[in-house]
Amino acid sequence: MIQCFITDCSPLEDTQLFSRAYALLSEERREKADFYRFPKDKMLSVVAGLYIRLIEQSYGNVTADEKGKLHAVGVEFSLSHSGHYVAFAVSDRPVGVDIEAVGRNMDIARRVMTEEEYEDYIDTVEEKDREDVFIRMWTAKESYMKALGLGFRLAPETFRVFHGYELRSPDETMRIQELSAPERYHVSVCSEDVGCTVKFQGIMELINADSIEDILDNGHMVKRAE
Repeated sequence: MIQCFITDCSPLEDTQLFSRAYALLSEERREKADFYRFPKDKMLSVVAGLYIRLIEQSYGNVTADEKGKLHAVGVEFSLSHSGHYVAFAVSDRPVGVDIEAVGRNMDIARRVMTEEEYEDYIDTVEEKDREDVFIRMWTAKESYMKALGLGFRLAPETFRVFHGYELRSPDETMRIQELSAPERYHVSVCSEDVGCTVKFQGIMELINADSIEDILDNGHMVKRAE
């Protein structure tokens, strides 16, 4: 089963709270946050770091593979951020999550959609609705690319995910699911798992947690049957 968390980073505009969260991070994660110039990007990086901290508390070091995907032994997880939200998904199977705010430049749509997708789902809707349709499609594609561990090594314009406005993974063993999202955001998760819970996770709970089990449903991962 997948457990997904969505966190609003805005509370970290409070400098004392930001400092408290920042102090919990590893030196490596602090350096990543320090790299960013703008406060919003720093906040997103810190919240992502809080989730990684909880994974490391439970499963040991998180490392990146040659494709840049983060891993820890014994658990699968995925992170995404957009606007002022971070999305985090955890499972015992490979998983990918993507969150996007509506407001993305439509100029890239033709470069990341198949020709048929663009003609069927962008050209045919009213202009005011095009961006929303595109972001819905884009989060689905990116969640699939991340679940495979490929990211942009898999060109998004080479596969389709819309079939009559129903989301469908190109790989029949995986399922793309749309999740509850903040207003004017879309969130998709992709995995072999079919069940998914969603929680809007508060900053203070992340700061006060000592391990990933502290925020999971029933305090533990839901394991698949062997």
